[in-house]
Amino acid sequence: MDIRKVRAVLFDLDGTLLDTIRDIGACVNDVMRRYGYPERDVEEYKELVGHGARVLIETSVPEGTPEEQIAEIWQTYREHYRENFARYTRYYPGVREFLTDLAGKGYLLGVITNKTQATAERILAKYFPEIAFSLLWGNNGKRPLKPALETALLACRELEVAPEEVAFVGDGDTDMEFASKAGFYACGVTWGYRPRQVLLDCGADVLADSFEELRALFPGEKKG
Repeated sequence: MDIRKVRAVLFDLDGTLLDTIRDIGACVNDVMRRYGYPERDVEEYKELVGHGARVLIETSVPEGTPEEQIAEIWQTYREHYRENFARYTRYYPGVREFLTDLAGKGYLLGVITNKTQATAERILAKYFPEIAFSLLWGNNGKRPLKPALETALLACRELEVAPEEVAFVGDGDTDMEFASKAGFYACGVTWGYRPRQVLLDCGADVLADSFEELRALFPGEKKG
């Protein structure tokens, strides 16, 4: 693929723009403790995130937990995390400068995350209030989650771009599968929650070890 054709750069959120794992893990552990279930080391949650809160809870509770209780715990977690997402979350070095640079060059910017829509909006409003994202899509209960092709095509329609004019930046297997399936330029970042080889195996066109390396992929201004 020719990255020079790219007009829109879309991002995953967790593990890509922000290091959120300590807040996610702390909130899951808070909820597990409330229900009398075992807690995990926060680092273990790196392997469980990326597929939405429901899957996160399903893989965090003990095997054999009744379905109706999983649904209750999931809802409890969503509400708890929505109010406690900013205790430990931090910026990755250079992320704000990178986004500002891309916006200044005329790229369309967007975020597609499997977090709930309401929580994603709150997080971006707190951490990136200065960035005018053209698209912010989370789980609204209607659009399918990544890596569904339908979501990628809807995003292209919303932004009025062709798939080959989109780069997707993410740290997860789901992100690279999503980008590859859609025909996006798949940029895997190595500072997140999946190993390098997983990103390559899932279709990454390029890997970046820092936002400086990522910046070098998008050097020119967009003219329209």
